[in-house]
Amino acid sequence: MQLLLLLFFIGLGIFNAVSTCINQIYRNLTMEETGMVGGIMLLGGIFGAVILPAISDKMRKRKPVVVTSITLIIPGLLGMTLFTEFVPVLISAFVFGFFIMGVGPVGFQFGAEKSYPAPESVSQGIILLMGQISGIIFIFGLNKLGVTVAMTTFIVLTLFNVFLSTRLKESMDKFL
Repeated sequence: MQLLLLLFFIGLGIFNAVSTCINQIYRNLTMEETGMVGGIMLLGGIFGAVILPAISDKMRKRKPVVVTSITLIIPGLLGMTLFTEFVPVLISAFVFGFFIMGVGPVGFQFGAEKSYPAPESVSQGIILLMGQISGIIFIFGLNKLGVTVAMTTFIVLTLFNVFLSTRLKESMDKFL
C-alpha cells in the first residue's frame, strides 16, 4: 500500500498540477483553446476510466494495467511538453488524460485490495489526500521553476513511477 501511495503521490500530483496550470503551460494558445485542451484531457480520462478497469477486471490482474498505463502516460506528457501547435497538443492531452485518469479506478481498487480488511473509503481517502498534497507542491514547483523545467521534471518523475510500479505485488492473487 505504501508503494501505491507513492505512485499516486507522484501521478495524481502531476495531473493536478498540469490541469490547474494548463493556461500557463500553453501561453501561445487562446483561452478557448486551453479550455479545449483541458476538456480533451478530461474526456480522455473518462474513456480511460471506463476501458482500463474493464481490462483489469477481465484479466483479473491489476499490476499489468498499472505498469502499462503509467508507461503510456509518458508519450502524452512528452507531447504536452514539446508540442506547441493546437492539434498535436490536443492529441497529447487525450493520451495523457486517458492513461493518467484511466488508471485511477484500477489504482483505487488495487488499494482497497491491498488494505483489506480496512474499509475501501479509508484507502481511497488516503490515496486522494496524497495526490492533493503533491498537487499543491507540484503547482508551487511549476510556478517557481518555470513550465519547461517543471514539465521535464514531471516526465522524469513518471519514469520513476514506471520503475516503482514494476515493484508492486499483484493484489488479486489473494482473492482468487
